[in-house]
Amino acid sequence: MTNPFLIAATGSAVVSAATGGLFYAFSTFVMRGLDRTEPHAAITAMQGMNAEAPANAPFLALFIGSAALAAGVGVATVARWQTPGAGYILAGSILGVVAFGVTVAFNIPLNNALDRLDPSTLSTADAAREWKSYLVPWTNWNHVRTVAPLLGSALVLAGVLQR
Repeated sequence: MTNPFLIAATGSAVVSAATGGLFYAFSTFVMRGLDRTEPHAAITAMQGMNAEAPANAPFLALFIGSAALAAGVGVATVARWQTPGAGYILAGSILGVVAFGVTVAFNIPLNNALDRLDPSTLSTADAAREWKSYLVPWTNWNHVRTVAPLLGSALVLAGVLQR
């Protein structure tokens, strides 16, 4: 494969799948594991992860890079609309960007609200209430940002294989 577009599209599929896999880990065991702990500990642990994520260069490179590459491939696909597989590649590219949009619109605001809490000042009942009010919507939106790039990756690869 020497076509730069196909190389970029395939690369986008790979990093989108990796991003979806990362979010899959959170949906399937990280959040469930935190929910098995005492609510104060779960809040404190998640606050620690929230602090680490924007400071972690490999995570940011994967997360932002996958969205940027998917967007670039999507734009390039529009210019190649008449070629076989373009519809799959464009749909997959859009889904590759969805995880970024969901994160910015939903997960980060939920993280920011959680980060404003001081777990040491919360009663056990208040900590449990705050944790549940965070856990349920955060995890539901995380499911969306898990499925979107995984499905997007499959669609991009389906489009590439039609070329």
